[in-house]
Amino acid sequence: MVDSEVKGLTSLGGWANADFNGTALQNVGIGTDTDLPPAVRFIAGVAKLVRRRMATEGYKSDPIRPAIFLLEPAARTHKPDTKPQRIPMLDNGLTAVTGRLWFVNPVVVSGNYVEVDDLNDDALFKIVTEALQLGGTAAIVFDPRTSLPAVRYYPNGLADPDTVESIAITSSDISLDRIFDVIDRVYSTCLVTPEAQTRVGKLWTKGENWWPSEHAEDLIQMHLRVGLTTAFPTCTVRHEQTIVPGRLDLEIEESDPLDRSLVTRYAVLELKVLRNFRTSGASVSRQEVLDWVESGVKQAAAYRKDRNARAAALCCFDMRKDHSGEHCFDHIHTLASELLVKLRVWFIFGTSEQYREFVSKMQNR
Repeated sequence: MVDSEVKGLTSLGGWANADFNGTALQNVGIGTDTDLPPAVRFIAGVAKLVRRRMATEGYKSDPIRPAIFLLEPAARTHKPDTKPQRIPMLDNGLTAVTGRLWFVNPVVVSGNYVEVDDLNDDALFKIVTEALQLGGTAAIVFDPRTSLPAVRYYPNGLADPDTVESIAITSSDISLDRIFDVIDRVYSTCLVTPEAQTRVGKLWTKGENWWPSEHAEDLIQMHLRVGLTTAFPTCTVRHEQTIVPGRLDLEIEESDPLDRSLVTRYAVLELKVLRNFRTSGASVSRQEVLDWVESGVKQAAAYRKDRNARAAALCCFDMRKDHSGEHCFDHIHTLASELLVKLRVWFIFGTSEQYREFVSKMQNR
């Protein structure tokens, strides 16, 4: 896989990608971020590094010149008499990054750099595209010269300067509304129909019969992890944590840039897939679904308390034949309110025809 999985950081539209879905399917349950696409890890790694460096006293005396990070661990130089310098603990933020060309791997823990002269932007880009012949390598440019320091991601490399997205590096007070906005975009581009899901990442065994895949929950979780990590790159999106009250699906947290032991836990998300049938075609009773939703509320509340998180949400992905919308929560609104758990549901269609019929029905109301 390369960097096509995360083109369009704002719209999230480029995530409907077969390579990504294949990776998600093959790496379900690994338990670390090694199963995330390299480009996602690269973005998050650089964002955290830059944020950490900017929080240090040393940053005030750093060169006010751009830094270029290349997703290329094999260091090289554009000057015959210059040798790349290795920084084995780059992620601690103690090393100046500006005025340098960096060669890093996706985790951005260590790196090699070469100094670059005080050149104009075009000359800097040409060092990469012409002198080093790395114009097609995914790159991130950190520019400290603007009033608000900017981080720009080039998924196709610096040879394609018009394909670029901004990356947020400032600390974020992340609300559930912002989290739901990200999930909405992931849903509409990657989950809503089999066509959005692509061939190797299908959520259905038989969509026309409403039989979900045995990997449905895991694939949905993977898509959300990628979406949330890319939208909030200075945060860590943890998954499948085993804690005293149970197994936590997703948690969004952010460490203090100078003291990583100080952590703000913005939200815990409990994910539930609602279904009429199991993968085998066996029926699921209405009472089972009601109990499943109720247990999700209780789990989310318990996880929020255990993790001392600011917010908790139950996120349901409805793969049932009849789209009841928010009515799936009718029996637990009072409980959810008492336990301070927000509720949201997204409907996943078994076929594109079902989706078109639903859209037509809603438009004719």
